[in-house]
Amino acid sequence: MNLFIKIIFVLTFISFTYSQDCKSKLIIATDLQLVNIFINDSLVSDSSFYETELNNGNYKIIIMENSDRWDARTFVDSITLKNCEAKKLTYFSNRKVYLDSNPQDAYVFDKDSLIGSTPLFIGNLRNELKLTKPGYQEKILLQNSFSENMLVNLEFIGEKKEESFFYSTTFQILAGTAIALGAVTAYYKLKADDKFDEYQSTGNQDLLDETNKYDLVSGITFTALQINFGFILYKFLTE
Repeated sequence: MNLFIKIIFVLTFISFTYSQDCKSKLIIATDLQLVNIFINDSLVSDSSFYETELNNGNYKIIIMENSDRWDARTFVDSITLKNCEAKKLTYFSNRKVYLDSNPQDAYVFDKDSLIGSTPLFIGNLRNELKLTKPGYQEKILLQNSFSENMLVNLEFIGEKKEESFFYSTTFQILAGTAIALGAVTAYYKLKADDKFDEYQSTGNQDLLDETNKYDLVSGITFTALQINFGFILYKFLTE
């Protein structure tokens, strides 16, 4: 037997031996919490995650929810393992999750497909969801983190806007001052008018002096009121 034939023989023997010893990896995962997993009618696990190595071949898979509820779920599946491959089977229930975010109105994506905005109910749960909102850090939700009522806090990464002038303490002070100035202006103007009416009836010079004094005070407070109102109007037009 020449060397070439010997090499072919050895390689064939090694390949045959490897193919006999090689096994395929099977991973089974489900979102059901209480569950029994059967392979070819044999109970192999009571966990929601199961990993094993099997010889190449055909297998019957049963995922049975261990619950007394009338709508307990059961999945029946079959799989063919070959070429020493690795396969993962994932089974999701049809339960719905209420998903909300802080702040709300975040876009919810399943891969590249937009499925809605928060808050919303999600059925047929996915392996992974993505939440996006302008000005906030993108959030990835993995299937094993889903719960019945989810509130996701989004981290703000945008530029903080300055406080609106109309919600500021300065505006409140100016508005209060404007009301006070308007009341003082009206009060002294009425006092001046009353004194002037008395002056016209009596001709008393003291009454005319008091009229001028009240008019002066009313004029000063009215000027301050105009300045106050002008500043408020300026802020309104420039904000």
